[in-house]
Amino acid sequence: MGPETFLPFDLLIVGAGMYVCGKGTQGYGTILPTAFEAWRKGWIKTIHLAAATQKSAALARKKSEALMKMTGMTPDIRFYPENEDDPAAYLAALKRISRPCGAIVSVPDNLHFNITKDLIERKVHVQVVKPLVSTIDENRELIALKNKHEVYGCVEYHKRFDESNLKLLDLIRKETLGELLHFRINYSQRKIIPTTTFRSWVDTTNIFQYLGVHYVDLIAFLTHAAPLRVMSVGMKKYLSGRGIDTFDTIQTLIEWQLPEDKKTFLSSHFTGWIDPDTSTAMSDQRLEVIGTKGRYHSDQKDRGVTLTTDSLGCEQINPYFCQFYNDIDGKHLKIDGYGPESILQFIKDSADIINGIKRVSDMAGLRATFESSLCISEVLEASEKSLAENNGWVQIG
Repeated sequence: MGPETFLPFDLLIVGAGMYVCGKGTQGYGTILPTAFEAWRKGWIKTIHLAAATQKSAALARKKSEALMKMTGMTPDIRFYPENEDDPAAYLAALKRISRPCGAIVSVPDNLHFNITKDLIERKVHVQVVKPLVSTIDENRELIALKNKHEVYGCVEYHKRFDESNLKLLDLIRKETLGELLHFRINYSQRKIIPTTTFRSWVDTTNIFQYLGVHYVDLIAFLTHAAPLRVMSVGMKKYLSGRGIDTFDTIQTLIEWQLPEDKKTFLSSHFTGWIDPDTSTAMSDQRLEVIGTKGRYHSDQKDRGVTLTTDSLGCEQINPYFCQFYNDIDGKHLKIDGYGPESILQFIKDSADIINGIKRVSDMAGLRATFESSLCISEVLEASEKSLAENNGWVQIG
């Protein structure tokens, strides 16, 4: 199909929180600004944003108006719910869409399965912000469902697009580090996330499932290894003392097995979300990989850029994840980084499928598919069981 017959599609964004439009922050999130860029590229025609409440929809509208001034772009954006609060406003939005559609789901973890199922049953290509789901059975059901309806399903694991991690992928493939021995991950966030930003639903998840899952996926992606057993230990002190029933920190140990030679290696994950709100970045994250021939260390918080101001104090900025930069004409701003790249890739893939340029079966490579999430669901389920049953090892079948 030639460019003259390329059909832009309608994009449905389900959710209106921090990652979508910067709710609770001075920023604009990642998903909505990236949708603007996709509109600029001609991949989508109309953006439909479905929140659960009119208040959230109004905030998203306000953010989008500011984005239009910043970027010089004026995409057609429609907001839901229109008349009264409606947790299923995304279904009302779908009724307004007559053309082929793709959707990005960014809602609390416990809502992922039902919303994604609803979308797939309506033949919508879908990207879900991590994690896909937390159980193996739900993961398998979504795989079967998307295969039945012949739609594309992927998960928004943007760390697969970070150049520092792609460099590690190359080192592992070339066996530069020798035989893998140990991955060590430290990943934590400020107290404001569980106490304010996600306060309404934080009791339904835990920090390893919400945050640590990024690096579980990354290890599976980098090595193609399968998890054999999992052990997790959690601590409840600060948050439980404030009426929030979730772990302050969780430490998880995973044993992995490589597919070719069946050799094993370990990964240890420290995750927490009670860092001081005065810390120099929202996320503090470090990755270290140890092999028999070398060691790879990546400080994924300190990217070498520090900003100090009277109003905000000292901040360590990651210019590679999601930032606004001047466009080529210097008149407006555009969004760029490996965060937007992950979302743009889904939108481009959906456009190619809808226009007959590619098939659903072509979607592999660096993409985080529903199938690749099976081992993530296995780890999350095993970790949950370990936390509930005296913190012992849990075998994965």
